[in-house]
Formats: sequence, structure tokens, C-alpha cells
Amino acid sequence: MDHFELLTGLLLNLLAILIIILLISFHYLSRNKVHKLHIKPLSIYLASSLLLLLSLALSVRLEDGFMYDLRFIPFLLGGIYGGNRVLPWLALTMIAVRAPMMGPGLWVTVVMAVLFTLLILYMRPRWEGKTWMTRVYWYTLFAFGYSVLSLWIPSLIFHFGYENSFLIYSAVLSGSTFFVFYLCEIIRTIYILQLEAIKYEKMQVVSHLAASMSHEVRNPLTTVKGFLQLINEDPTNVSTNRELSKVAVREIDRATEVINQYLDFARPHPEVEVEVEIRGEMNRSKEIIMPLAVKKGIILKVNILHHHSIKGDPNKLQQILINVMKNGLEAMETGGTLRIFSYQEGEKVFIVINDTGIGMTKEQLMRLGEPYFSMKGKNGTGLGMMTVYQLTEGMKGTINVQSKPGKGTSVILSFPIYKEEGEGTLATPAHTTKVRPSL
Repeated sequence: MDHFELLTGLLLNLLAILIIILLISFHYLSRNKVHKLHIKPLSIYLASSLLLLLSLALSVRLEDGFMYDLRFIPFLLGGIYGGNRVLPWLALTMIAVRAPMMGPGLWVTVVMAVLFTLLILYMRPRWEGKTWMTRVYWYTLFAFGYSVLSLWIPSLIFHFGYENSFLIYSAVLSGSTFFVFYLCEIIRTIYILQLEAIKYEKMQVVSHLAASMSHEVRNPLTTVKGFLQLINEDPTNVSTNRELSKVAVREIDRATEVINQYLDFARPHPEVEVEVEIRGEMNRSKEIIMPLAVKKGIILKVNILHHHSIKGDPNKLQQILINVMKNGLEAMETGGTLRIFSYQEGEKVFIVINDTGIGMTKEQLMRLGEPYFSMKGKNGTGLGMMTVYQLTEGMKGTINVQSKPGKGTSVILSFPIYKEEGEGTLATPAHTTKVRPSL
């Protein structure tokens, strides 16, 4: 027998097995949702039987009634991944597809099917606790043992001399078993890692959601606490306390709205896009943040140099402003000045929030907006500026932060000017007001 013909036939057999395994893997991964790792025993039996038939069809025949092929690989695959429910039926199938060809090789097939069925049933529970690489080595050893028992020993009994052919067959079967199971274990490991990554990602979303919710609810609650302290300090000042109570109630409503937003996180809902009057929102944000500024001895200055509006959600704009203003106040531990001003340039409205606090380095500026990055130590969640960036982007705005260590920080927000439907462009550049205070 031509050794090249034998090698070619076995390699074609290996190629067919690999193609079928990959096609089945791709089909299974594309048809099933990635939430569990389970293939029905019937599917494994049918796929292994198909590979058995294909291997037998590509077998290289010997004159003595023996055949060289890689049918042991699908038999071992089905036995390992299908378990005890698949293995006996697969052994019967291997005998049944070999029976029509008769010859002395049939009896060898029967003996090998029964023997290795018992061996796999015995060894399979002992392999489960080992690493996947160790299992691959064991499967390769089984393939080598099969090649010895199925061809070399029969060659001695029936006195046919194909020593070189046996060496080629044994090497190809052992190497192919190693390669096929290595590939299967890699696919299986990747699939398991994908499941774990999805679970981890879900947990991260829940973690970010909970931390962000805690951060956003804490702001209005801090304001309410400050107002209640002011009311308690001077309970006889009815008119002032009435105004403080109104602001506190508004903050409670805002906290309720934040909670509702997070509860509706998974449900699709239309974004609120209305005309937002900048002057009113900035003044309301100033009222909310004023008690904290007074408590820290910080001077708060607000200057609005235009009368334009923007398009978006007023609650989100207020959330942006309060987060940035609160960060500015917390950056000034020994007092200072927090300046908030707004101006119009071209067709955009700019809001600048400037503090005289500790400032930031270039490295800290680059990380600004990352989840859990905070300069407040244990007192910060690192989610405030992340929320600011996300909300600003959602309102089609931009954010630019300028800072130097020891010289304070300026956060510059810009939003498109609100235009009613059908309204043309604003005044021509020659008549457009451009007022930009120096930072």
C-alpha cells in the first residue's frame, strides 16, 4: 500500500472532522442565546454518528479486510461530551456501520467498541476534576492505545506486515486526537469565559447603577439637611423658613425623580426635550447649593450675560450644574470663591463654573469622568463627573475642563441655542452678540 495514499486519506479524514466540528460549533453558538453551556445528548449522538459515517467513507482499505480511518475520534468525542447516555448507543452505531463490509476487521471493531466503552465509562468521572489540558493528554493516550490494539496486535495474529503503515496511522490518529480535543476544549473554554464575562458585566452594571443612584440621591438630601438646620437655627423667621421649606420640598421631589429614572432604567422611554431657560435653572441651582457654600464660608457669584434658552431636560441640566458646583465647593476646604456665569457665542450657550480650589494635574484631568475615579478619597464615589459627561453628551453639549494645581478649576459647558421649529438662523455674525468673560 502506498504510504502517501494512506497519509493523504487520513489527513482528509481529519480535515472533514474539523470542518464538521467547526460548523456545528458555529451553528450552535449562533442559534442559542448565550446564557448556559448545554448541548442535548441527542444532538451529540447525531453529530458523532455523522462523523463516524464520514470517517468510514474516507477510510483507506487493506487487502486483508482491515481499514485505516479516524472513526475512534468521533466515538471518543461522543463518549466524553455525551456521557453515559450516548456512549453505548454510539458503540452500537460504530459496529453497525462497519458490519456491512464484513472481513476480520469487523470482529476487531466489536472488541474495540466494547473494550473502550467500558474504559471510557470507568475513566470519565476521574477526568472531570482534572485540568482541560490534562484531559487532552489522556484522550491522546487512549487514541494511541486504540491504534495499538486495533491494528498492531491483529497484524501479529493474522500475519500481515504493515509496520510502516501502522506507524503512520498511529502517529496521525494520536496527533489528530490531540488536535481535535485541544480545539474542542478551547472552544468550550472560550464559551464558558463568555458566559462569565456576561455575568460579570451584568454585575458591573448593577454596581454602577447602585453607586450612581446613591450619589445622585445624596445631593438633594444634603441640601434638605442643610435647609432644615437653617430652619432649626432660627425657627421664628417664618418668611425665610417658608422659602427654605419650598426649596427643600423641591429637592425631595428631585430625589424622587432621580429614583424613578433609575427604576425605569430597563424600560425604554422617550427623552424629555423642551425649552430650558438657562437663567432660571442657574438661579435654582444657586439656591440649592447656597447652604453648603455658606457652611464652608465660600462666596458664590452668579452672572448671566444673555437671555437664551437651550433644548433638553431641565432636571438633567440641574443635575449637571449641581454636580459640578458641588465638586467646586468641595475643592475649596479653606474658603474661596465659586463663580458661575453664562454667555452666548455664535449659536451656542456657554456655562462656566470656576472655583479657586486645589486644582488638578494633567494626569488627573485625563482621568476625569472615569467611573470610580475621585479626588475625594473615601468620601467620593467617582461617579459625579461621569454622570456630568453622560448627561451633557445626551443633551448634545460639550464639556471642557481647565485646571492647574493650586490655581483652581474651570468647567466650561456648551449647548446649542434653542430654536423653534421653522425658525431660521440667528442674527448674522455682524449683529450677533459675543460676550465672553476671561477665565
